[in-house]
Order: sequence, then C-alpha cells, then structure tokens
Amino acid sequence: MKQLKGYMHGANLGHWLSQYGSKSEAHWNSYITKKDIARMAEWGIDHIRLPVDYMLFETDENKPMTYDEARLTYIDNAIDWCGEYGINLILDLHHAPGFFFGNGEKNDLFTNATSRARFLAIWRMFAIRYRGIGDRLIFELLNELVWDSSDPWNILWQEACDIIWRESPMRRIIVGSNRWNSMDELKNLAVIDDERVIYTFHCYEPFWFTHQRAQWIPGMRDYTKPCEYPFRPADHAEYNGGSVVRDYAGYDIVDRRYLEDRLKKSLDVFIETTGKTVYCGEYGAIVNCPRDSAIRWLEDIGSLLNERGIGRAVWSYRGFSAITSPDNESWDAEMVRAIVK
Repeated sequence: MKQLKGYMHGANLGHWLSQYGSKSEAHWNSYITKKDIARMAEWGIDHIRLPVDYMLFETDENKPMTYDEARLTYIDNAIDWCGEYGINLILDLHHAPGFFFGNGEKNDLFTNATSRARFLAIWRMFAIRYRGIGDRLIFELLNELVWDSSDPWNILWQEACDIIWRESPMRRIIVGSNRWNSMDELKNLAVIDDERVIYTFHCYEPFWFTHQRAQWIPGMRDYTKPCEYPFRPADHAEYNGGSVVRDYAGYDIVDRRYLEDRLKKSLDVFIETTGKTVYCGEYGAIVNCPRDSAIRWLEDIGSLLNERGIGRAVWSYRGFSAITSPDNESWDAEMVRAIVK
C-alpha cells in the first residue's frame, strides 16, 4: 500500500467552520486562530482536516451557487496559516447541499437535481479558487455517507472528480465509504485506476468505549458507569439487555487484539485486494473516557495504523476529545504524544 506522505499525524478542526450551531463571526474569528496552527506544528502534527459546512459560504438559500467571499476567507486563512507552518490540509465538505450524516430521511443529494448541481458547483468553485496550491491541499468530497446503497455515491463522486480535474488536474481527492465511513463498507466503493484518488474510513472502534455517555446517543447517554480500555463486556452486561456482551461476542476482553481483528477483517482485505492508498479521516475517544484509558486506546490504534502506513486525523483538536482544555489555554501532553507517536 502507498503511504500518504505528509498526512500521517493529523487533527480535525471540528466545530469551527462546521457543526457550529447558531454561532457566527465572533466564533469563527476566535475558535481557531493562527496561534492554534503554530501550536499543532510544534506538537508534530503534519496535517489538519478542515471540516466546512456549505451554509458557511452559500448563505442565501434563494441564491444557490452564490458564495459569500468574506466567509470563504476563513478557509483561505486556514490554508495560508498551514502553509506558513509547513502543515498540509484536507478540505472536507462536512455538510453538503442535500446531505448531512445526521439528517436521515431529509437528505436528498441523490434524489434532487438541484442539490446535486449545488454539490458539484461547490467543488468546481474550490477547484478554481485553490488550483494554484499544490500537494499540501487535498479535497475530501463528502463526510460520512449514510445511504441505502453506495451505488449513487459511486456515480456522483466520480463526476465530482472529473469536474475538479478539469480545473485542477493534479488535485488529489479523498472519497469515503458508506455507513459513516465504515471500514466494512470500503468494499462497496468503486475503485478506479487513478492514483489521485485516496479512499477513507473512520475508526471509533470499540464504539462502546470511544462514545461512552455521548449525549446525542439515546441509551448510552443515560448509562453512567465508566468504561475503561481494555474492558470486559461482561462488566457492562446490564446495559440494554446485554447488548454489549452480544456486540463483542468472542472477546472476554476488548483490547488491542480486538482492534487488530477489526482492521484485518475489513481494512486489510480492501488494501490487499486493491492496492490503493487509504486514509483514516477520524478517530478519537470522547472526553467522557477515563484519561489513562483514552491514552492507551490512542496508542494502540495509532500503532496499528502506523504498522500499515496509514495516515489519520484525530477528532478533534477541540471539543470531542480531551486534547485541549475547554478554554483552549492548555493541552494534555501525554495525549498529544500518543497522537503524533
């Protein structure tokens, strides 16, 4: 497998230009600044994944495919700051016209011609806007596809690639698997004979540990017993009628061996079958995880991906994990070491 050089130890800038709720200029001007990029460079971060929502810059639903130049400047700044500090950048369309991973039946990217046209127009705009920037910028077409089948996505992402390459012929492009970028769905992605395409997945295994007490997940939100890593499924047998025991059947202890088995089952098969470059766009352990357990997990998943030469970006520099403090004034040095190790 070909290694994605310069994109090995990264961090997501989540909740800045994406999933920002009702926040606006005050938030965008302060949540991430040039100082943060300098800090990450000092840590040894070699790239960031920058999630952006289309509503940031396509601000008037009555004027689709019209873009707010002032809002686009936030993306410009991130790219410029990264260039100054020798960090590469992946531009990820996190919320697209007609698609967001949490919107369920509201999504119409594959059924509405207008949403499709807006999606393609955004990527043409980015291709033109940033065509003077070389390999330090990669485009990621869509975050966490969730659809009944990968078939319509396989058609659309190839169309988007063609549109981008007309304007920026050497631009590398990341395409992701179905079911929240599941490793198990990589096999259903179309694979083309073009080295400019990189295939991505997300890894939050074991989900029971990495998302414990997540407020947006019914049931888990109300289960307050902490989960360590490694953990015994039997210690959480009372949850949801024994679902943890069923989900991790065959493992008395969920540890590095479990992670290795998960990677072998899906990821390694895809790599061996296709020989394509693969990238992990998200991995991480929620702030609710016991700190020492989170560090052990980061070390285990990091070393397993290192063994395979797979680059990745932790979710997230701020917010989901406990890498930085809530006020962004300090950070967990041991956690950072585990990420860039």
